[in-house]
Amino acid sequence: VAPELQKVAARQAGRMLIVKVNTDVLADLGERFQIRSIPTLAVFAGGREIARTAGARPAAEIEAFIANAVSSTGTRERETHA
Repeated sequence: VAPELQKVAARQAGRMLIVKVNTDVLADLGERFQIRSIPTLAVFAGGREIARTAGARPAAEIEAFIANAVSSTGTRERETHA
């Protein structure tokens, strides 16, 4: 998963922030965001979660998921964090 997220982060640099969290190390974040599956991709806009999916995906699918989440909420991409 990490290499695919790195690809997305490189392609979207300056447009969105991609963050990988190790919930074994930061268990409090896993609890706070109710992470039940690894990997989980959550999309945030304006400080709130707007979409979530679980399971490994190639970079193109991750980008499509984020784009769909952003467009369905009317959020501008540069305000979005994944």
